[in-house]
Amino acid sequence: MRQSGSQRRPFYVHIATLFIGLFCLFGALLILQQFAQHRAQGMAHEYQNFQQYRERLALALQLNERPARTSLKLLRAGSLMQADDLEARLTFLPQLIEVLASNHGYGAIYVGYDNGDFFLVRTLTERVKVQLGSLPEGSNILVQSLARGQGDYLYYDARQQLIARQPIPDYQFDPRARLWYQQALHHNGITSTAPYLFFTTKEPGITLAMASQDRKAVIGIDASVERISALIGKMQQEGTQLVLFDRHATLLATDPAQLPGYDRLRVLPKISTLSDPVFTLLQRRLSAEPELLKGRHALTLDDPERGEWQVNLSPVGEGSSYYLGLLISSERLFADAKRQALHNLGNALLALLLMLPIIWFAARRTATPLLALTREAERIQHFDFSEGEHTHSSIQEIEDLSRTMSGMRLTLGNFMNMGRALGAEHDMDALFKLVLSETISAAGAIGGALYLVESGQLRPVRAFWQGQLLQRFDGDPLLRPVLRGERVSLALESGIWHRHLSGWGDYPGPGQLVAEPLLSHNQEVTGCLQILLPPCSPDELAARISLIEALAGTSASAIENQRLLAEQKQLLESFIELIAGAIDAKSPYTGGHCQRVPELTRLLAEAASAERHGPFADFRPNAQEWEAIHIASWLHDCGKVTTPEFVVDKATKLETLYDRIHEIRTRFEVLKRDAHIAALSEQLSEQQCSLARTAVAPAWAELDAEFAFVAECNQGGEWMAPERLEQLQRIASRSWLRTLDDRLGIGVEEFKRHGRAPLPLPCRESLLADKPEHRIPRPDHDRLETDNPWGFTVKVPECLYDRGELHNLGIRRGTLSEEERYKINEHIIQTIRMLERLPFPRHLKQVPEIAGGHHEKIDGSGYPRGLNRAQMSIPARIMAIADIFEALTASDRPYKSGKSLSQSLAIMSQMANEGHIDPDLFSLFLRSRIWQQYGQRFLDEAQCDQVNLAAFSNPGPSEPASLLRSRDLKPSRQTSKRPPPG
Repeated sequence: MRQSGSQRRPFYVHIATLFIGLFCLFGALLILQQFAQHRAQGMAHEYQNFQQYRERLALALQLNERPARTSLKLLRAGSLMQADDLEARLTFLPQLIEVLASNHGYGAIYVGYDNGDFFLVRTLTERVKVQLGSLPEGSNILVQSLARGQGDYLYYDARQQLIARQPIPDYQFDPRARLWYQQALHHNGITSTAPYLFFTTKEPGITLAMASQDRKAVIGIDASVERISALIGKMQQEGTQLVLFDRHATLLATDPAQLPGYDRLRVLPKISTLSDPVFTLLQRRLSAEPELLKGRHALTLDDPERGEWQVNLSPVGEGSSYYLGLLISSERLFADAKRQALHNLGNALLALLLMLPIIWFAARRTATPLLALTREAERIQHFDFSEGEHTHSSIQEIEDLSRTMSGMRLTLGNFMNMGRALGAEHDMDALFKLVLSETISAAGAIGGALYLVESGQLRPVRAFWQGQLLQRFDGDPLLRPVLRGERVSLALESGIWHRHLSGWGDYPGPGQLVAEPLLSHNQEVTGCLQILLPPCSPDELAARISLIEALAGTSASAIENQRLLAEQKQLLESFIELIAGAIDAKSPYTGGHCQRVPELTRLLAEAASAERHGPFADFRPNAQEWEAIHIASWLHDCGKVTTPEFVVDKATKLETLYDRIHEIRTRFEVLKRDAHIAALSEQLSEQQCSLARTAVAPAWAELDAEFAFVAECNQGGEWMAPERLEQLQRIASRSWLRTLDDRLGIGVEEFKRHGRAPLPLPCRESLLADKPEHRIPRPDHDRLETDNPWGFTVKVPECLYDRGELHNLGIRRGTLSEEERYKINEHIIQTIRMLERLPFPRHLKQVPEIAGGHHEKIDGSGYPRGLNRAQMSIPARIMAIADIFEALTASDRPYKSGKSLSQSLAIMSQMANEGHIDPDLFSLFLRSRIWQQYGQRFLDEAQCDQVNLAAFSNPGPSEPASLLRSRDLKPSRQTSKRPPPG
């Protein structure tokens, strides 16, 4: 299938696209390589910055803790931790205030004692004052004391003068329960707590603590890390985020602008509380992968809102419990790399633009020969095998393709010409001649012969030698390997010629004999082509043999197709004749009806086609139409296979599968005996018996007369006048005594038809009756709807059969009831249905119409479709006349005798005048004397009487037309009335 134009591109476009694609590919690879280098450089630069940040923060943390550690050691060496009351502890107040003043990050210094005392000194900064609320004016130092259960708050000014003392009687604080106190007791030296939020100042920080030598007191300093956040705010650059946290992702320090408000918090928040969503992603990643806190790691986070971020993680120092995270926006990190890549891309596009004309010119030069070959291929595609332009190319493959295309064009041309010729030929002899002559011409041979396989031997069919048809030729011994499906190829030497081919003529000189087997579709040898070639080179010989092999395959297919077609036609015709013969054999009384109607149809159709003037001047059936007429005439009564024999052969009114008159006779016998018994019961002596017989004789005589009347009615030879029907009713009113159940021993279907409840026995029954069980309902599938697909217009009786005795004996004319008459007429309906189901080829599509129209009348009163003359084809009207004439003259019917020619023609003349059959065709039937030819072949001598053609211009008075409307033939007094079987 050809692709749409949007999918196809010229070859030079593909070449140019290939070069452009390669250029773009290499350019893209170089740009990507440079982009990767710039990106790696950016990552390395940021890692160096990260290392600097980490070192500076580590130093800041050390500087934050170092003074506190020194002060703790000095204070431990003093006697503060051994002071046991408030006054002794206040003596160290100046020293403690000096330690707090030396570093603004220290919030408070305190000592916890093993007896529960607690002593704390805190600088009152503005932040502390806000948290503590109202304080004495001028307060600068706060001392919180818990000594021997007494709590006090002491407020000092900047000159360390006591301003106020506030007792706190309910001071509830136990330093021994604090974590810093417990850690210091269990460790030697200075310990530090995990970062936490100072309760009083709401600042993040840690507590440094150290126990006394005697482990009875612990001194601690609160060191804030808030200055670390200020340092981070100074260090970080635009597009970067620095954060300090512990192993639990607890936030210690970051850019002050991002820090949350600690005033309402009780514990330090996690890093996810920061305003930037990327910190939430970082915390989730740390929770899922704890190993990221072991050593240095680099990872990437994808923020749906702010894009991709590059993250560097590392402990602040060796063994530190604090970690530094540097988060850099990829957009900022790789901005320089992207700018450089775009610059390189612009240079590459400019270079490509300059190279486009060169690439386009080279591609067009390369593709020009291929365009010429494409035009030649399109000519071949459109079956144009004329000589085209010769293509030259410097590319060897294209030059070879050009030569191959030329050879293919010539070969396909020969094949197409031969295929068309073989497909158009249907005559076998002409086909043989064509196969041989075309093969000799295509192969450039000097002669050849065609053989067909018959009875296992090769039979010569036709031979040409040097342009002349040979009448006698041989060579069979040379071709025996062909019967095994083998090719024969022999050098044509003088000895071979004189031994096997001398009948062809004088020896023509050296050459080659090639015999190619003809194989059927199942690889059976059906014949062979023997070709005599002139001298040629081995390559040319091989090419010619290949051509002969291909031509032999085409020839074998054509011959086999024609043979199969002829065999199928013969099989179809034999099958049709077989069906027609079976229909005639089904009833001994229809005889050769199906054989005689085709003969009459053929004779009348030939007479019509011979007319040169009049209504049949244009009736010129071709061979296919003759075949349709022939098949239709043989199948015109195929529907009779569905008609029961007992209906077709019904000779009396009461006959079904048997003649029920015998059953009625038995009933009369019973009545006679009943009468006799009744009479005998009254007489006991012999004399009385004699008297009884005398007394019963009148009853017997009356019953004999009544039975004779019933038997006469059964024959259907007389018109059933109203008085005869009344007499039949009187006879039927007689009753007889039944003592047996009439449901015993009957079939299921008949039992269903009884319907009524059984009468009590014994019971009286009418001598003749129409009982419910006599009425056989018509199945739904046997009914015809008004809008049936076949267009049938016949009236369908309600019952399939009505076997009522009075119903059948009361038939007005003939022996058939309405149901039985429909059953016989139904054969044409079945004929049409059966034939329309057959997959006839196109030239036989008229067969159902021709075969199914022979019971139609030209006035539209026929059946089953009620067609008129305009709706009937000429073959259908011809078959109607043939069917009627055969039925009238047939002498093998049980219900009538065959009519003579004059009687039959008189009836048909009246039918023509009344619009039942085509008057023009009937006139042709008379003029052509087809009736006479038919009578000489098929009728008895007694039927072939003298015919006065002049008497058939008007209906004969002896055959009323009203008696023919159902195709009923006027019977003699001894015959019964019924439609003709056709």
